[in-house]
Amino acid sequence: MTATAVETAVAIRPPHNEGAMSRLFEPSEVTLEDSILGAWEALTAQGGCECPVCHGELEPGGCATCASSLS
Repeated sequence: MTATAVETAVAIRPPHNEGAMSRLFEPSEVTLEDSILGAWEALTAQGGCECPVCHGELEPGGCATCASSLS
């Protein structure tokens, strides 16, 4: 093995300290699940709510703006 190959192999090795690795996803305060469940609850209780996709008016038949629906 040449010196160049050894340096490359060492450079791509992952760190040994797991604390040094950053997480790919840090959850925020409101998850996607929370948003959908909130929309579903508001839709069933009030008959309409803000669309979680486009922020238009979501009704039981779907969103008039973007045509998305909860099922």
